Amino acid sequence: MEWWETLFDDRYLRLFSPLTSPEATQQQVDGIAAYLELQPEASVLDLACGYGRTAVPLAQRGYRVTGLDLSKVLLAQARRAAKEAAVKITWHRGNMQDIPWVETFDASVSIFSSFGYFADEAKNLRVLEGVARALKPGGRFLIDVMNRDWRVRQELNRHWFEVGDLTVLADPWFDPVAGRSGETWRWQEGSEWQSLEFDTRLYTATELERMIESAGMHWLTVYGGWERQAFAPQSRRMIAVAEKLA
Repeated sequence: MEWWETLFDDRYLRLFSPLTSPEATQQQVDGIAAYLELQPEASVLDLACGYGRTAVPLAQRGYRVTGLDLSKVLLAQARRAAKEAAVKITWHRGNMQDIPWVETFDASVSIFSSFGYFADEAKNLRVLEGVARALKPGGRFLIDVMNRDWRVRQELNRHWFEVGDLTVLADPWFDPVAGRSGETWRWQEGSEWQSLEFDTRLYTATELERMIESAGMHWLTVYGGWERQAFAPQSRRMIAVAEKLA
């Protein structure tokens, strides 16, 4: 099985959810609303929505949110979060390659490096084509991924970090030919070692723009952060905004 078919379970909730603070989530939601110029009650597709980290606060602002994700575990947590927040969100379980809607949404978002999962580039392009179909004419798409130009400047050293009550050993790698970056995480629980792996295709801004344009959307702009920072080679994040052609 592929890593993305097994990663997003209870381990993901334990290891990844504490890594993003409520303040960071608030900043990202603020940026999404501003960059997409969302109008009141806009319909928004949250692609690879996970446990509802951004879908719920977007719904709390009055947007009509639909979340799509493949993980039963994360969608169950997302439903609980929406119920606790007293917001109505439509949850859909499915593969991001097979977005089922046509001209339904005013906007769509893909954040936290939830793009580039597939080794076959045609499959990654298929995701963007699905987004384009799902958007209404003039609808906007925001994508937040790691900037390849930043990644190649980093020293990839094995390191330890703490999350919750666990101490995790991270072993990062980057393949400059395939353009893929990944990590293996290992940690000990009791007398047993556990591990997980993940990797994604990283893009330059030039490559991502070409893919978005090929998918039928028009590249509008790119930022280097959530507060309108200018994008540069040293920007860790690449946050691009595109518009579906009429």
